[in-house]
Amino acid sequence: MAAGVTPDATFDLLAFSGTVLGEKSEERHILLLWARSMATGGGVGGSVSEYCLRTGRSRATFDRIRIRACERIVEAKNRADSQDDAAR
Repeated sequence: MAAGVTPDATFDLLAFSGTVLGEKSEERHILLLWARSMATGGGVGGSVSEYCLRTGRSRATFDRIRIRACERIVEAKNRADSQDDAAR
């Protein structure tokens, strides 16, 4: 970040994830499930391991989907920020 530039404190990552990934997409569901599990220690909605057992998905596949979702969000945010910078 350039000196003197203040980050946007109103950025809504949850809403942005819906815009980028799709509100009801599997990628978003997995990303939000992972975030909730990390924040609550699996106490709300269960753990990632429980989800993988329940759905028959391997943890490696779960993590690949989660990481790709994160990468897509970062790429979209960087594009949006570049467009904002160019407009200034």
